[in-house]
Amino acid sequence: MSELAAQQTLKPTVLSRAEHPISRRLLSPNTLKVLYRLHRAGFLAYLVGGAVRDLLLGRTPKDFDVGTNARPQQVRQLFRNARIIGRRFRIARVQFGEEVIEVSTFRRSPVVEEPNGEESTDALAPEAAGDDEYGTPEEDAFRRDFTVNGLFYNIADFTVIDYVGGLADLERRVIRSIGPAGERFLEDPVRMMRAVEYAVRLGFSLEPETASAIREHFREIRRASAARLAYELTESLKSGHAAGIFRGLWEFGLLLEVLPFLAGYDAKQQELLFRFLALADRVQAEKSLGEEALLALLVWPWLAKPLSEAAEGSLPWGQLEAEIKSRVGEMAQLLSFSHYRGHLLRYGLLYFARLHHEPRSPRKAARMVRHEAFPVAMDLLTVQAAADRQAARLLARWRDIRARVEAGHPPLARQAPSGRFPRRRRARP
Repeated sequence: MSELAAQQTLKPTVLSRAEHPISRRLLSPNTLKVLYRLHRAGFLAYLVGGAVRDLLLGRTPKDFDVGTNARPQQVRQLFRNARIIGRRFRIARVQFGEEVIEVSTFRRSPVVEEPNGEESTDALAPEAAGDDEYGTPEEDAFRRDFTVNGLFYNIADFTVIDYVGGLADLERRVIRSIGPAGERFLEDPVRMMRAVEYAVRLGFSLEPETASAIREHFREIRRASAARLAYELTESLKSGHAAGIFRGLWEFGLLLEVLPFLAGYDAKQQELLFRFLALADRVQAEKSLGEEALLALLVWPWLAKPLSEAAEGSLPWGQLEAEIKSRVGEMAQLLSFSHYRGHLLRYGLLYFARLHHEPRSPRKAARMVRHEAFPVAMDLLTVQAAADRQAARLLARWRDIRARVEAGHPPLARQAPSGRFPRRRRARP
């Protein structure tokens, strides 16, 4: 009997309503609507995954997922606002305005999901690439990634059900793979990135076997599709914990496998990268930054010197544009960015340098403000302004220019005393 099969013979831990802090008041009204309609129709209806984990930790979940023994078509019959997605394993997405509740049927075998809800087979080991089958709640718990994500909340009696030891690991504050970590990472290498992300975001540590398996199998991350890697990196950048996550990915070797050009960074550039990410985390505590600006941070240390020289006027703009095109092009190829995303990254970085100069005319200022990459440049300036007073003054000036353009007024009606922006000092790395 395999280790995972042996674990599945154990009885679950069940917490009564009085033994845990989860209350229906903490769930969104639409989540309750989905759970109760499934329950009243005679189906099992569980809150599953990260939402249960976060509620037990006293955190606010960013979304809610539901598990059930109802088949996708049965869910569709109960909810006219449901849409079924997926190729190999189908999921019902119930839409309530901007809120989406994902309803999945309990299943028994691992599945790798694309960011758009589609399933992918290109990152699966051969032994895991077969069709998925419907299963029991217990089987569904054991096919999940980490123990703290394998917990269920049963709307029928308000109990928390734990088949995988997740409650104990929440107490220990550890991230542990369900089943042998090496096997699970070979099934889906992206789980290694998620292990690091969960550990940093939750303030947990990696269980020793899980950490050891990442060190052994980190090169397997190359087998994941570029789309999934881009999605994971972007989500980490948006998390508000990017500096810690990317430092962890770097230390385990995962980041250099995904973005090998980062191996060219010297020690000073590495620390510059983590400093930029920490500034972005600070900014995002109050304001969301666009995905393109966050991705641009990954090449900013490489371009810091030419960007500074162009802003000071000592590097021709054409040469800067060539540098940006080269660096962004390499990252775009590795992560299979669309042509449009690459376009936004290139011009966002170029305009970021141009923001340090007073526009030559109102027409040029208006043209820049209306360019689709202008928000990317402004987000980068916002990150810089978090630690640079002169950048903060420039940011205020460009916000005024943008407001005047959007209001239909001349953008340069109020000039700086000298008629141009002050000369920018060379920034210390």
